[in-house]
Amino acid sequence: MRLLAFLTAVVALTLTNAGCSKSSPVELPSSRGAPYRLLGILDPDRDRMVAFALKVPSDWRAQQEFHRRWDGAVGVPQVSITLNSPDGRSQIVYFPSTHYNYSEGPLSDNLRAQKRSMGMPLQSSLNELPPMPPVAYIKNILLPTLQRSGVTLSALGNELTAPEISRDEGQVESRGSVDATLANGNRARIECRIVYASRQIQTDRYHTWSVVPSITQTSDELEAVHAHTRVAQDSIVRNPTWMKLEQEAQARGYQANQEASRRQHQATMSQIQANTEAMTRGHNQRMAAIRQFGETNTARFNQRMTDMDREQRIRVDTIRGESQYVNPTTGERTKVADGYDHVYTSQNHPEFFLGTNTPIKPGELNWEELQKVQLKDY
Repeated sequence: MRLLAFLTAVVALTLTNAGCSKSSPVELPSSRGAPYRLLGILDPDRDRMVAFALKVPSDWRAQQEFHRRWDGAVGVPQVSITLNSPDGRSQIVYFPSTHYNYSEGPLSDNLRAQKRSMGMPLQSSLNELPPMPPVAYIKNILLPTLQRSGVTLSALGNELTAPEISRDEGQVESRGSVDATLANGNRARIECRIVYASRQIQTDRYHTWSVVPSITQTSDELEAVHAHTRVAQDSIVRNPTWMKLEQEAQARGYQANQEASRRQHQATMSQIQANTEAMTRGHNQRMAAIRQFGETNTARFNQRMTDMDREQRIRVDTIRGESQYVNPTTGERTKVADGYDHVYTSQNHPEFFLGTNTPIKPGELNWEELQKVQLKDY
């Protein structure tokens, strides 16, 4: 898990070696003598442009690590920030955000039931996880991850949950924390901020949510030090120019990837195919009724509905992480998970498909390679 690898690297920083930073953020102009200064976080891939800024204690040292996790052509920023007090007694670490997705409804539930009956894993990807409150995430996901990475935690307690905050576009932000004692004797507050959104697509509801963990540790008063954590998190201001460039780049990446997830399971594709075929049958029934109103109106309506249906299929396929393939011999189309250079169908068992990045030599196996259908031909 990416979170485990990163936490292992960052939490291992002690207050004695915390000065070993990957790169330094930029100090933005602030009032002299003020308790906080404005810190700009730089994007090394965009000529060190300031991506966002936040308030940090004026006399604390700041370090940043900024890279991108690539999912095909889509780069997801992974930013960590480490703040150290001048006396070396306190430290605040913000970890990169982790994104999750989950679906529920008749189609999703039926799919999981089929997987369960066949003894298959219910998860289609590592990032498939139902939404949960921050404290539950800390106890069920974050703390076990920290402990597996070698972080010793004791005296767990003081669970805190803040009221939820409604954000733009239907998003909801929640925050929670758990206190603990580290191996160095410092008290620590392990906190998570979660931003959650959901949308209904046909019969199922799809959830997307992201988590930003942080650890505040000190040998002094934890509440006082954690106040700096809150100020920094609540003061984040994003650079509109950077955001525009980032959104444009991600849009191009999603288009190049056909907004595909390469971790969809083959059984998921079979269920999606059945759903699409049902939609097509309903569409054909509507077309038959409309044709009664005349050839001219029918032709215009057919063209309009064909375009809408094509866009819907593309939208559903990209959300589900699938693409259409055509059998060059029979002309029959099917849907298979994205992420493979070659897709084959068994001539003896046409219902079985094989996705691979290594081509199969002709004549070795009784498989026939399928051809990927271009978006314009959907």
